[in-house]
Amino acid sequence: MVAGSLIWSVGRKMKGKPYTVHVIVDPVFGERLREIPLGEPVWIADTEVNRPAYEAVGRERNPESYLVGLSSFKVELTARPEDWLISELADIDLHHGEYSHDPPWSRINVIGAKWTERIQKELGRFGFTAHLVTREGFEATKGSANNVVEATAG
Repeated sequence: MVAGSLIWSVGRKMKGKPYTVHVIVDPVFGERLREIPLGEPVWIADTEVNRPAYEAVGRERNPESYLVGLSSFKVELTARPEDWLISELADIDLHHGEYSHDPPWSRINVIGAKWTERIQKELGRFGFTAHLVTREGFEATKGSANNVVEATAG
């Protein structure tokens, strides 16, 4: 994990290990998909480079549940990765939020998009209150600034 700058923080204390959903909006992430930990759900943009990796890794991992597996999503190639992310948040919340999963997602690891005010606003609608900039994007968390640092330090 790469340490970054903690900018946005307000919230409540998290209990236990955060439930992380990885969202990859890097159009050329490809085979690096294998680097994402097993047992953590991944949503990846369906691009020419990402699709073959998604199909291969999906066959290899063959998860019993989408909650720990891979999901791909169609993207408009003329749009920006930020737009791709924002357009998927409601579906991600539907699958990993409080009405679908116990505990619900409490951390999102985004690869391929930079933190923006627009992303902050949209993630705030889903209860995310803190973020940490990483080398390839950012992590946002439903919790206090101290909990983000603790959760990403380990």
